[in-house]
Amino acid sequence: MKATPTPFFLDTPHGRLFAVHHAPDDRGETWGQVLVVPAFNEEMNRCRSMVTLQAQALAAIGLGTLVLDLHGTGESDGEYGDGRWDIWLDDIGAAIRWLDGQAGACVALLGIRLGALLAADVLKDRPSSCRGLIVWQPVIDGKSYFTQFLRMRLAANMDRTDVPKETTADMRNRLAAGECVEVAGYSVHPELAGAIEKARLADLAAPEEVALAWFEKSAAAEAELSPASQNVLAAWRAPGRRVHVELFDGAAFWALHDRVTVPKLIEATAAWAAALRDTP
Repeated sequence: MKATPTPFFLDTPHGRLFAVHHAPDDRGETWGQVLVVPAFNEEMNRCRSMVTLQAQALAAIGLGTLVLDLHGTGESDGEYGDGRWDIWLDDIGAAIRWLDGQAGACVALLGIRLGALLAADVLKDRPSSCRGLIVWQPVIDGKSYFTQFLRMRLAANMDRTDVPKETTADMRNRLAAGECVEVAGYSVHPELAGAIEKARLADLAAPEEVALAWFEKSAAAEAELSPASQNVLAAWRAPGRRVHVELFDGAAFWALHDRVTVPKLIEATAAWAAALRDTP
């Protein structure tokens, strides 16, 4: 089966969300749906090619895929500075409900980078039909991640003489005072910054009945998961929870300006998702 992409706007209380639904064609049964929870800021754009290819691979096994621009991002309503963690959780909930009205309902979330934290947060507290959570190179600790994000501004201004020198502490002080901070063209509201910094994946374990597939990049043939990832998985493991962990060797597509793909990751994700068909 091939994917048939259909762009549309999903109405929510916070405004319209731009979405593309990749539906399998009518040559076979559609037995479920997957929602992509996107990465943060520019990482979202750099992942688009991989997401489209993944949607095509999922369509081939009978799964539809919904790709969503969260409020204030991409083509959705609002400016980037309007983005809030709670609004994004509501967006994801609305998308799950929409998918539940499609053939097979929503069976899994695919969280990419910071999207893994959002997806886990949704599954933690909101009952849903989802029985699987797939994470690609998940952000483990929101505070560390946000520090790296702020450093992009420092790097961009390093050689400039027309702006005062600042530190990440200076930017955090501005956020604490209620100011937005712009980094690489993205204006981040203090409420969103605070929510990201508080988010820790170890604290967001999904219900025990939700199966987990964890995909992490590694260049070494016999490498192990990072210690931080191992700690999260230790906190998440529970009796009965199915956990699949797989390292992939490929480009860090979420961090590169050039369009790059990792076919092995796409194949491995589709193979794991296919097994959900036989999961109650």
